[in-house]
Amino acid sequence: MRKLWWSLALFQVGLGAVASEAQADGMRCGQRLVSRGDSLYRVRSVCGEPNDAQRRVVTQTERRRVSAPCGDGRSETRCARNEEFSRDVVVDEWIYDLGVQRFVRYLTFVDGRLATVATGGYGTGN
Repeated sequence: MRKLWWSLALFQVGLGAVASEAQADGMRCGQRLVSRGDSLYRVRSVCGEPNDAQRRVVTQTERRRVSAPCGDGRSETRCARNEEFSRDVVVDEWIYDLGVQRFVRYLTFVDGRLATVATGGYGTGN
């Protein structure tokens, strides 16, 4: 699962995601805290509706090193090779504008779980 979070972070940088001043593992909503790994449902129930929400599907390709029989298949010798596989990942991006005296929060969910919380500049209160 860590690979997925790391891959998403690299993916966001590659796409030029919203520049943030800081990243955190969670966000405080009133007296409660939401953290990386929490579901969309839990974040919405703790923090309320976001000011903006976008959803997209991204095809993610990962590479693994696997062991397989070498050459003719008759030998019991095993060789290592790289294997690639792709899968579709649902990415939800939510924005919470917490007002003019607080920073805007950018939440990114991967397959329904909170992956990153980024902090932007001061909000507008709209």
